[in-house]
Amino acid sequence: MAKPRIATKPTEVRDQLGEASKGIAGEPNWPTTAPTQVKVDAIQASLILAIDAVTGLEAQLAIARTGLHFYRDTGVEVMKNIDNVTDGLYGPEGDEKMNFGLPPKKTHGELHHLSRVVITKIQDGVAPASIYVDWDPEEGAGAYQIEWYTDSAMTQQVGNAAVTQSQFEIGGLIPGQQYWIQVRAVRGDEFAQWSDVATRVANL
Repeated sequence: MAKPRIATKPTEVRDQLGEASKGIAGEPNWPTTAPTQVKVDAIQASLILAIDAVTGLEAQLAIARTGLHFYRDTGVEVMKNIDNVTDGLYGPEGDEKMNFGLPPKKTHGELHHLSRVVITKIQDGVAPASIYVDWDPEEGAGAYQIEWYTDSAMTQQVGNAAVTQSQFEIGGLIPGQQYWIQVRAVRGDEFAQWSDVATRVANL
C-alpha cells in the first residue's frame, strides 16, 4: 500500500513540514495567500514540542505500567501469604477469613489430613549459639509449631515458636548444650503428629 500523500504520523508530519519550509524558502513565486515560511517554521516547532511531550507521556506511561504490574504482583503475593496464614489460624473454611477480605474456601471435606513432617536438616545456625532446622513443607499447612528441649525424654522444654515457613533458626541457646527438637504442622484446629526428634549441640 502506497503511503498517504499527506502524512498522518506525527513524526512524518514534522518531516513533511520541514521539507515544505525548505520549498517555501526556495520558491520565489509562492502564492501570497499560502502560509509564510515563518508560520510553517512555527507550526513545525510546535509539532516537535507536541511530539516530545507525547514521547515523554509515553515514557511516563511505560513507567506507570511497570509500577502497576510490580505493585499488583506484590499485592497478589501478600494476599497469598495472608490466605495461607489465615488458613492456619482459622482453617480454610473459617468465617474469620472475611476480616482479611478473603472469602472462606469451600473444600466440601476434600481437604486431606495433615501428615507428620520430616526434618531434613539440622545444623549450626548463622548466629552464635544457634541451631538451624529445616523440614519438608506439608501441603495445606497454615503454620508450623517447633519446640526444643534439653533432655531426650522431652520433658524439659526450654522454648517454642510458631512459623509459616518450613525452616527456623533457634537462637539464644547455651553454647555446648545439646538440644532435642520436634516440629508439627498446624491448620486451624487440626494438629499433625510431631515429627521424629532431631538433636544437636548448640555451636560456640
